[in-house]
Amino acid sequence: MKGTFARTRDALRSHDFRRLFAIRLVSQSADGFFQAALIASVVFNPQKQSTALGFAIATLLVSLPFSAVGPFTGVFIDRWSRRRILVVTPWIRAAVVGFALLNPRTVAVPFYMAVVLVFSVNRFYLATAQAVVPRLVPTEDLLMANSIATVGGTVALLAGVFVGGWVSDVFGNVPVIVAAGAMWLVGSLIATRITTSLTPHHLPPADAVTDEIRRVAREFVDGIGRLARTPRAVGPITSITIDQFGQGIMLVLSLFVFREQYKEGVGSFSNLIGAGGVGVLVGILTVGKLEERLAKERIVAGAFVAGGVCLLGLSLHLTGLTLLLGSFAVGLTFAWKKIPVDTMVQEAIPDGYRGRVFAVYDVSYNLSRVIAAFVAIAMLHSLSPEVSVALIGGAFVLYAPVLPRWIARAPELVVRFYEGGRAEEWPRTVVWGGVEERAEVQRSWMEDRDGERRRWFRLALEDGTVIEVSGPEGTGTWRLERELT
Repeated sequence: MKGTFARTRDALRSHDFRRLFAIRLVSQSADGFFQAALIASVVFNPQKQSTALGFAIATLLVSLPFSAVGPFTGVFIDRWSRRRILVVTPWIRAAVVGFALLNPRTVAVPFYMAVVLVFSVNRFYLATAQAVVPRLVPTEDLLMANSIATVGGTVALLAGVFVGGWVSDVFGNVPVIVAAGAMWLVGSLIATRITTSLTPHHLPPADAVTDEIRRVAREFVDGIGRLARTPRAVGPITSITIDQFGQGIMLVLSLFVFREQYKEGVGSFSNLIGAGGVGVLVGILTVGKLEERLAKERIVAGAFVAGGVCLLGLSLHLTGLTLLLGSFAVGLTFAWKKIPVDTMVQEAIPDGYRGRVFAVYDVSYNLSRVIAAFVAIAMLHSLSPEVSVALIGGAFVLYAPVLPRWIARAPELVVRFYEGGRAEEWPRTVVWGGVEERAEVQRSWMEDRDGERRRWFRLALEDGTVIEVSGPEGTGTWRLERELT
C-alpha cells in the first residue's frame, strides 16, 4: 500500500492537475483577503451592530449569493466551456473590485451589491473547479487529488483571511482588496494553460436562450431527483451540512467571546482562522493514512466523534487559548470529513450530472452557514457560550454512527444482466446515480482480493464513460472500482 507522499506524487503527475492546484491556491488566497476586508468593515467596525448580528450579515453576504447562484451553476457548467469559465470569471471579480469597492464615494447599498456580485461569480468559479477534478486524474488518485485541490484551497483561503485581517488592522482595507484583485487575475492566466478537454462526456442539447432559462429550474429539480435516488450521495452531503451548521455556530460564539469579553479586534478573527487553517493542513496530511485503513464513511464518523469530544472538553473552560485549540480541532476534523465526502459524492454520480448535483450540494453547504449564524444569535440570548458549545459537541457525537449505517444500506451501483444474472452471463445495463445506461463489456476477469474471489467487468457506457466494477461471486452486489474515462 502506497504512503501519503507517494500517493500525492501520483496525483500530481498530471500537468493540468498541478495547474488546477495552483489556481485554487492563488484564487482562494485572494478570496481570503477579500473576506478579511469584509469582516473588518462589517463585524469589527465599532460604529456598526453587535458582533453576532454583524457576523450574521457578513455570512449572509458571503453564503446566500452562493446559494442563489448555485442552482444555475451546474446546468451551465455541463453546457459551457469549463476552461472558459475558469479564465473569464476572475476578470469579472477584479473589475467589480476595481470600479466599485475601491471608489471612496461608494455608499452602503452599492457596496453590498458589489460584494454580492463578487461572491456570486466566485460560487460559479469554484463549482467549475470542483467538477473538473475527475477529468484530470485517474479514479485511484481521486481521493488524494481532492485532498490537494479542495482542502488545499481551503487552507489557502484561511491563510488569506489570516494575513488579510492583520494587514487590514495595520494598513486598512484598500491594500487588501487590491492584492485580492491581482491574485484573481494570476489564477486566470494559469487557467489558460490547461490543455485537457474539460467537456463532460454527456452534453445536453443546445436550445434557445429562453428554453435554457426554463431548463435551469427543471434541471435543478433534476439534480435534487438524482440525489433523492442516490442515497450514497445524500448521506455524505447531509453529514457535511450538519458539520457546517455546527462550525458556523462555533465561529459566531468564538467571535462573541473575543470581541465582547476580551475587547479584541479583527486580529482575533485572524487568529481563529489561522488556528483552524493549521488544523486543516494537519488533516490533509493525515487523511490519506486514515483512508488506507478505514472506509471513507468511517473516517467521517470518527471525525464527528473526535470533534464532538473536543468541543465537550472546551465547554468546561472557555478562554482565548482553549478557543484557539477548539478552532484547530474543528479545522482538523473538517478536513477528515470534507475530503471523503466530496469523493463519495463524485463516485456516486455519473460525470454528465456532477455539475448540477454539486450545485445542489453547494446550496445545502452554504445555507447551513447562514442559518447557523442566525441561530447563534438566538443561542447567545438564551444560553451561555459554554452551554452552546456543549450542545454542539454532544450533537456531533450522537450523529457519528449515522453515515456508516446509511452507506451500508445503499449499493454503489446496480448491474443488470441479460438472463437473470447467472455467473457466466454479461451485464446489459448499469444503474449509477439514479441513471440506467446500456453497458458494453470490454473485458471480464476473476481476481482474488483480501481473501475474497471477485468477478470484474470493464464496461463502456453510452455517455462515453468507461468504468470497472467488481462483485463477490454469487452475491449480486457490485461496487465501482475505478472510472477510466
